[in-house]
Amino acid sequence: MVNKIFRKNIGKIILAVIACLPMLLVSLCKTAIVQQSGVHTLKTLQILSYIIAAAFALFAVVSIIVAAVREAREVREQNMTQEKLEELKEAKARAEKKEQAKLNVRGPLKDTVIYERFKSWLNEDWGRMTATRIPAMMSDILRQMNEMNGYQSKLSRLLTNNGADYLEDTNQVLESVEQCILRKVRKVLNCFVVYETNRQEDVQKIEDLLVETRDANEAQLNNVKEFLFAITDFLNKQGEDDTGIEKLNIYKKTILESTNDPE
Repeated sequence: MVNKIFRKNIGKIILAVIACLPMLLVSLCKTAIVQQSGVHTLKTLQILSYIIAAAFALFAVVSIIVAAVREAREVREQNMTQEKLEELKEAKARAEKKEQAKLNVRGPLKDTVIYERFKSWLNEDWGRMTATRIPAMMSDILRQMNEMNGYQSKLSRLLTNNGADYLEDTNQVLESVEQCILRKVRKVLNCFVVYETNRQEDVQKIEDLLVETRDANEAQLNNVKEFLFAITDFLNKQGEDDTGIEKLNIYKKTILESTNDPE
């Protein structure tokens, strides 16, 4: 940095050196000046030469200090910018890693992600095995995920239309069912990656897993459908009896217990 500052201010330094020449000339020629113009003239010239030299020297020093401060600030800003770029790169890397790990076991699974991942397999190895039941069962599971979304949408409309805010916890029941279905589908997705289509043993395992997943999902969907009927019946009979809420609580308990069953 010092060399850079020196190079940028070389002109000012040379000018300050040149400004010292009058002082040097007066010093060398002071005898002649005294003889020709007197001591008073010598002192005047000495003072003027000192002032000129000091002024240019001060100008050069101030310029160098200002340049040094500016250069230091630029270096600091560049370092800060570089640090921010590094932080952004790290944040982007973390975001990309998180984006790639969409099947992460931590936190709720996203239905759209699982659906699209599963659907994409219809155009890949397992989905092309038309000689087996695998493509048909994959389509069934995709249908089930769509049905689950449909049931959630119906429940939301049902509660909104009836102003049944006190039944908002029923949304969580359906969310639990959806997460249960998504976990089972994620299990299939992971097996798609590991198992091989050219091994009959693996093909059979995938078929068995798909059947198990489809049947388990169908049972959950039937429970949800019955639960929606119970909610509808309860809303239609509001004010007529007090047994409806007990029936709903039984449904909720049964469904939540089924979603907690070990896979």
